Amino acid sequence: MGKGNVLILLATFNRAHLIVETLRSIQNQTYADFQCLITDDRSTDNTKEIVERFCKTDERFKYRLKPKSYPSGLSATRNFGLDLAQELNADFIQLFDDDDIMHPLKLELQLMPLLQKDELDMTLCAYRKFKDKEIIQFDLDKANDNSCNVRTNDLLKSFYLNKLSLNSCGPIWRFKTIRKYRFHEDLFYDEERNFYLRILVHEKIQYKPVDEILFWYRKHPLGITSNLYGDKGNQIKKESLRLSHLHFFREVLSLRNPPFYLLKSFSKKAMRNNDVEQIQLLKEHLLKTLWAYDLRKWILLLLISGYRIIIYK
Repeated sequence: MGKGNVLILLATFNRAHLIVETLRSIQNQTYADFQCLITDDRSTDNTKEIVERFCKTDERFKYRLKPKSYPSGLSATRNFGLDLAQELNADFIQLFDDDDIMHPLKLELQLMPLLQKDELDMTLCAYRKFKDKEIIQFDLDKANDNSCNVRTNDLLKSFYLNKLSLNSCGPIWRFKTIRKYRFHEDLFYDEERNFYLRILVHEKIQYKPVDEILFWYRKHPLGITSNLYGDKGNQIKKESLRLSHLHFFREVLSLRNPPFYLLKSFSKKAMRNNDVEQIQLLKEHLLKTLWAYDLRKWILLLLISGYRIIIYK
């Protein structure tokens, strides 16, 4: 892949009835130098036939069936795509979903700043939600009503506190910035938030916000969790949220000087949920790094926990 080529990684599962609309929105991009890999999580409907038929009309689109060496689930499907991106030595990565819609100018408006400034790691655009059968007007509107904030001076803090609109379809990444990261494959919900939090806590990301609304996020009853797991969806969602929180804070606690607001948040959640594993992690971290902390901060953590951290068995 040459400089300026963007690789779109489109993960799919059982979206034969929706995916062509998504593919056409990608095909209609004004920036034409892209390749789109559709990675299929072994769909049980006719997604394969639909996508392969579409690929024959445009050589920029390639269908890839996820091998059985990867487990089921969106996280593993995205990882399959990221592994393919490694093999292709991609310059830029756009993750996208199989039921969402791109504005025709998405790639052009977000890629140009990355091509002009080598120090930029990512560009981030605004978005809107839409319902099935709703007609999208491709006007170039700005999200100026605070419903989709893409501007901040502190990416990690704003994203962690849900004050920044960062999701899978919004950013275009310089691949070298994120190439060592992968999605946790034991997560079936909250996987993208966990992925981005881990990147932001370890990398000093330079980004450019793009205020224009450049993609539409489809809201419909057959979301990933309910579609894949049926009645077990709520239980799986709850456990994935717990694991996501745990995975992220393992990363936070590995830092030499983790942000204190994150330690406070971790302490509160661990105590509120009476999570033995999380409390033990925090206890071990505090005892190991006591010498490095401002005493006032250490005392505050003890007060938050009701001193349970140091007495917890």
